[in-house]
Amino acid sequence: MNKSLMIALLMLFSSAAGIAYAPQAEAAQVVITEAVQVVDGGGVNDRMAAMVADSEGNIHVVWSRNTQHLYYTMLDPRADTLIDATQISNSGAHRAWHPDIAIDSEDRVHVVWTDKAGSHSIKYTVLDPTYDDQDGSSGDDFALSVIDDTVVSQRAQNRDWPAIALDSDDGVHIVWEDAYEQLGKFFNQPQIYYSMLEIDSVMMQALTAIDDTLLTPIIGHKGHPDIAVDADDLVQVVWDD
Repeated sequence: MNKSLMIALLMLFSSAAGIAYAPQAEAAQVVITEAVQVVDGGGVNDRMAAMVADSEGNIHVVWSRNTQHLYYTMLDPRADTLIDATQISNSGAHRAWHPDIAIDSEDRVHVVWTDKAGSHSIKYTVLDPTYDDQDGSSGDDFALSVIDDTVVSQRAQNRDWPAIALDSDDGVHIVWEDAYEQLGKFFNQPQIYYSMLEIDSVMMQALTAIDDTLLTPIIGHKGHPDIAVDADDLVQVVWDD
């Protein structure tokens, strides 16, 4: 029996033990509010939503519309709309996939996503909802944007599944799945890459602190990473292998 199978069995046994002894909870005891429709896309295809809450309990949601443009909305803690569906990807031909979202110490919204138009790229933007009147109508990307759409990585081969986390200094940490391979060592199997950005709010730019860095230099298909930053500002990364 290999180690992977043993780990899987241990996890299953632990889960089963928890189920056996944990008290059951009815749905009404767990769900505080009824399900709320965030946006009614009508005939369009809204999917791949990601969500974060800020220090005031407001809810920020991003998603892909028709796998073309990226959209954003803001709700208050009671799920009333403050900023209605707003396109936040720049005009032009895009194919927005798999966005992720994080909030910083000033309640600014950091968004990362994959643009599959042409050579696949990982893109990043920062929004400040306080630049909107939050009257329930749609906002304006130009007015909301602190950092305009910025390419984090774009090279040969494909890349996808970005994830984002912020540290205590609002440093931006991004990981993604990437098939880029300069030397042909990994048989074009995707690996996990990492980059760190620092925000220059005065110049309204994202500065590269750590450029594209390969985290998994081992043959094998790596994918679907996620990222978190702990209390000591250590960056934790998990992925499929």
